[in-house]
Amino acid sequence: MPQLTIVPHGNSAAVVLPAAVLELIGLRIGDVLEATLGERQLILRPVEDIARQQLVQEITREVFEQRRDAYQRLA
Repeated sequence: MPQLTIVPHGNSAAVVLPAAVLELIGLRIGDVLEATLGERQLILRPVEDIARQQLVQEITREVFEQRRDAYQRLA
């Protein structure tokens, strides 16, 4: 992975991602990212991946709720 430099951008700062990096990870200009902060680290994920993960969790929760009795009998 290439090293990236933080550069000034008006009153803010920016990190420029080379086109090859965007292509490698399947992102395009205009994509929306969610930032997760950790100890001295920044994780960026496409919002659609997060929405898909939340949808899967919601559907899973609904299915388990609808079939709770069957799962309890199997336990």
